[in-house]
Amino acid sequence: MRILYLHQHFQKKTGATRSYELSKYFLRRGHHVTLITGTGKSEQTEEGVQVLSTATNYSQKMSKGRRILAFGHFMLGSFWKGLTRKKMDIIYATSTPLTVGLVGLLLSKVKRIPFVFEVRDVWPDVPVKLGYITNPLLIRALILIEKMIYNGASEIIALSPAMKARIVSKGIGAEKITVIENMANSEWVAAIEARPPEDEVLQQWMKNRFVIVHPGTMGEVNGLQHLLTVASDMKAFASIGFLLIGEGSEKATLEQQVETLQLENVKIIGSMPKENLFSLMKQCDMGAMSVKNERILWDNSANKFFDFLAVGLPVVLNYQGWQHTILQDSGAGRGFLYHDTVGYCQFLQDMVRDEQSYKKSRLASKRLSERYDVQLLAGRASCLLEQILERKK
Repeated sequence: MRILYLHQHFQKKTGATRSYELSKYFLRRGHHVTLITGTGKSEQTEEGVQVLSTATNYSQKMSKGRRILAFGHFMLGSFWKGLTRKKMDIIYATSTPLTVGLVGLLLSKVKRIPFVFEVRDVWPDVPVKLGYITNPLLIRALILIEKMIYNGASEIIALSPAMKARIVSKGIGAEKITVIENMANSEWVAAIEARPPEDEVLQQWMKNRFVIVHPGTMGEVNGLQHLLTVASDMKAFASIGFLLIGEGSEKATLEQQVETLQLENVKIIGSMPKENLFSLMKQCDMGAMSVKNERILWDNSANKFFDFLAVGLPVVLNYQGWQHTILQDSGAGRGFLYHDTVGYCQFLQDMVRDEQSYKKSRLASKRLSERYDVQLLAGRASCLLEQILERKK
């Protein structure tokens, strides 16, 4: 099987990115993978993935207009590169943005081959609900494009049960949608040594503290103001600390608030290589998932949730939904409504005080990671593609 894989923001060799792990698995099954991306350079990876880059300039810090231009640049560049690839059997396009799916649909029509659309965020619902897209004409156009992509796809892959339900509510048949969540790469994580941080100041700060870690983007959507509110409410519990790792548009504001509120129990540091991040996470005690107070964000399937499980960290959420249900049923953590900071704080205090419950929660997290093992889920994705081609014969 020759797969044409479209992913605008592809990253390789990080040990926890979905597209890279899927590509490697497809290769091990004897398939050929050509991946068109907007990042990096055109090359062939050590594993044999043929990467074609459109060299699209893109950053989360760009204005809305510049982002739209970047999406257009990738759309045109990827369509042209896709046209030049001969003898492809199937197209696998992963969002966001929605325009990646449109490229996949157009290429499938031209090449007369099946097209699989992977939905990582339900567009345009998310940006519309968050107020990022307000123009009525643009919204109608995006809804039309979305419906065209769903109808034109041979199969749709949703990254959470809640995403599938949202797509079904748009009139798409449930039988056309397969849920394949993000992945926990436990084997890769297990090989990383847990080392104390090289930064001696951070090392001292973490010493004798129960550390709740939030790695990743510090943007508006991530709602990290919530963690600072919790930290402020827990000033009296100095043995509990909150470690925020990463970059983003809200980082400077968060740092200023930490200083203004004199939150000694909060530490904010910059992003780091994935191996170093996982080594540091192994020195922490709990993972935090945070989003702003918007119901639609409960449907997310962010990588960090599965990273926490791979490390074996209990998880605390400032939202509910499908992840909360899984955590509560398994004993691997809990979710709280955004404004329930009292319950959130009490849960953290209980975890610190009750060592037996905490140990059970860690074991439950590790067991839960087996349900989302990278080999298991990549195998399901590979079998799905093979079934599509079988049906075409």
